[in-house]
Amino acid sequence: MIAAQVCQALETSRVDAAYQLHCDVQPNPWSKSTFSDCLSAPYYALQITHQNQFLGYALVLEVVDEATLMDIAVSPAARRQSAGRRLLASIIHQSRQHSMQTLWLEVRAGNHAAISLYRQAGFEDVEVRKGYYPAEKGREDALIMCLRLQS
Repeated sequence: MIAAQVCQALETSRVDAAYQLHCDVQPNPWSKSTFSDCLSAPYYALQITHQNQFLGYALVLEVVDEATLMDIAVSPAARRQSAGRRLLASIIHQSRQHSMQTLWLEVRAGNHAAISLYRQAGFEDVEVRKGYYPAEKGREDALIMCLRLQS
């Protein structure tokens, strides 16, 4: 595990690194303009670093009392070292601080590591969108998940 990971607002100097990571890990990455649109209200972006090394980011949309995790990525070298878990915990904490009632996300049905992480954090399956994502061989389902933040 990488110790002393720091989660904070995405620094302007890290936006290019975040977009490059997005392109590296997403099978169908967004355009740079779409990614950039997610960096200002009603969105916010977080980063996770270790010893000033950029490990990953998250993009979150907040509308009224619902937050949506739009995108999250951790560099392959930092996976399985708690970076994703810490980043998700920061998103959940910040969503609660902002008085959000729920936190939503969608994930590729085949992304078992992410689904496991989300379930461990308390997310529940809500719906399956059949054939939602383009895939190497046809289409892949999307799993919609939700975490209730306020009691």
